[in-house]
Amino acid sequence: MPKASVKRLIECNKNQLIELVLDIEKYPEFVPFCLASHSYERNIKGDLILIIVDLTIEKELFRVTIKSVL
Repeated sequence: MPKASVKRLIECNKNQLIELVLDIEKYPEFVPFCLASHSYERNIKGDLILIIVDLTIEKELFRVTIKSVL
């Protein structure tokens, strides 16, 4: 099965990294092959955050939208 891998060094502190990961609407700006993202629901319980999202990924001829729980 083909694989795709990209590595980047992100110089930031822990809180900045958490903000980056939780800013799902901006994924198409920096996540390779991500065309669109949309979050449907965010539930916060203490330190836990449950997020339901759709991510649209495209690579060459293939395009797929995946519903994911983060």
